[in-house]
Amino acid sequence: MHVSFAMFPLLLVTSCATAPVDAEPTVRLTHLRGPLWVAEDTFFAPENSMVYVGEQGVTLIGATWTPHTAQLLHERIREITPLPVRQVLLTNYHHDRAGGTAYWLSIGADVLATQRTARLLELHWDRLIRDIRTTFPDYPVMPLARPSQTIAEDTSLQDGAIRTLYLGPSHTEDGLLVYFPGQRVLYGGCILKEQLGNLDSANVQEYPRTLRRLVALGLPFECIVSGHWTPVHGPELIDTYLRLLADRETATGVQSGTSTPAR
Repeated sequence: MHVSFAMFPLLLVTSCATAPVDAEPTVRLTHLRGPLWVAEDTFFAPENSMVYVGEQGVTLIGATWTPHTAQLLHERIREITPLPVRQVLLTNYHHDRAGGTAYWLSIGADVLATQRTARLLELHWDRLIRDIRTTFPDYPVMPLARPSQTIAEDTSLQDGAIRTLYLGPSHTEDGLLVYFPGQRVLYGGCILKEQLGNLDSANVQEYPRTLRRLVALGLPFECIVSGHWTPVHGPELIDTYLRLLADRETATGVQSGTSTPAR
């Protein structure tokens, strides 16, 4: 039986915000609303993915860091449902969203990505591996595992229960937002989070415009799941991140329009 997040909104947010740091890296699932679960992966830089348990199968938003973290997440999913993982959506080409692709392919899941993401994976995967190993030497050296299917940038999955949105460059040139209309939840991924984060691949010129396009859509979401740090936030997270971008511009004295686009 699922417990409705709407009944306990403060409990989940508080527990996520105050949970102690794990002594050992782990992957855990926390129920959000109805068929939605939040997957917290504390390997490397902690990241949050999402799990949608449909009637016939599971759709995962984000492949997680590595095949190992993907396998750990699969073990957690098996604890909540016997249904197979049928789809894994890559919301951008970075390691935290695409690194576990090989595992999901090995169990027969379809790994979905836009053509933009597939192209960026081809262009940058080897460099991404070299770069991350300068900070995390134990990150595995592995060849690119290509997505098995390309999708439109604005598409629907699970009979319309999941909607992908591409509104322009932001944290990366290809970043997708994911909307769950039945639960009024938006997955912000790496695009929306409580801290500015790493902007090495960001297009800071377009980032604020992309977020304003999101606001202009007027989607009636009640909470946002962030890709890093505290998972669950209210809709005000958009304004929070816009302020972080504006504060960065003020601090650096460089206007967004003159910054260097993402690689």
